[in-house]
Amino acid sequence: MSDFKIRFKLFRKKLKLSQKEMAKELGVPFTMISKYECGKIKPGADMLTKIAITYKVNLNWLLLGIGKMFIDTQDIEDNHFEIIDNSNFDEASLILEELLRAPITKEFVLKLIKAKRGDKKALTDIQKMIRGLEMIFE
Repeated sequence: MSDFKIRFKLFRKKLKLSQKEMAKELGVPFTMISKYECGKIKPGADMLTKIAITYKVNLNWLLLGIGKMFIDTQDIEDNHFEIIDNSNFDEASLILEELLRAPITKEFVLKLIKAKRGDKKALTDIQKMIRGLEMIFE
């Protein structure tokens, strides 16, 4: 399934939301949701960020069809604590190694952490990165 409009509609229906309900939650006219689903327009970086945060949808899946539809934050938290609790230093080392080898990954992860802690500039930077990705995939 390589089409954004199909995935967008599928994800909305999975949440059992009407176009009007989703539009209200996102603060946009319901016609905007309809335009996304018809392929007339694609959401911008700000809206993609809002959609991801509001519905925990995996943007890799929504934009590219890669991975699971939703981000399971509990699994992420469980994995994080499992690494610490089990003292699985091999896995932790692998994660740190990847962050050190790929500066762009490190930069992105740091910005995510800062944004989560309320840093508005970091959130703006993430939105710019998403805009850059949008340009690549348009």
